[in-house]
Amino acid sequence: MHYPVAIALRGIPPSRALEGYIGEQARKLDGICDRIVSCQAVAEALPREQRQGAQFAVRLIITLPGTEVVVNREHGDDIYIAVRDAFAAAGLQLKDHMHRRSI
Repeated sequence: MHYPVAIALRGIPPSRALEGYIGEQARKLDGICDRIVSCQAVAEALPREQRQGAQFAVRLIITLPGTEVVVNREHGDDIYIAVRDAFAAAGLQLKDHMHRRSI
């Protein structure tokens, strides 16, 4: 991985396991797109007043030259599932971006 991954946890206790999982998911994006400049990941526990069936939210901002891929995902019970789903969606968007670039 040749780009920085900034990880922020909000309302979630510090967790090496979660940060490691986020880093692992970010490294998988290398196989999809080699133009990534940076990746920001914010994982948070939603405050009670903002919850609508979701307890955790993940926001990814992946910077490419000239554009950004932004993904938001929420999950009711498991932050790891929210992270997995966010990176899966980012991977699809990156594949689409690379396909459009090659046309």
